[in-house]
Amino acid sequence: MICADATVLIDEFRAKGDRSAAVNCALLAHGAEELVVPFAAAGEFLDGAASVSEPRFQEALSLLRRRRIIPAGLDVAGRYGRIASALRQSKKLAGRSHNDLWIAATANHLGARVLTRNPEHFRGIDGLEVVAYGR
Repeated sequence: MICADATVLIDEFRAKGDRSAAVNCALLAHGAEELVVPFAAAGEFLDGAASVSEPRFQEALSLLRRRRIIPAGLDVAGRYGRIASALRQSKKLAGRSHNDLWIAATANHLGARVLTRNPEHFRGIDGLEVVAYGR
């Protein structure tokens, strides 16, 4: 199972089905695995779309309706708390996106990997496997 970071959704939206786009190559390479979208990645993607226009927001919603969105329950919240605490104790929490921590917590809870264009956002999170792709 692979959890999509918001970068995956953004790049997939921009690629408009171009199979040669890096994100689509990455998705195809891992096509046998279930792709899921953590709620935080969905929210981050929708925030960006809403800031552009209502039609863009509606297009983003349409893309997300074709994906399995993973909500955050108490188990994911517990993982988030442990990740944030460990990073704080190791002085690596400052400047981190809390959305990325929620995405990591969701992946960690599911035993999944994170697919992202920005692997550095997930460095230093114990037990998390990250799959990176280029632009």
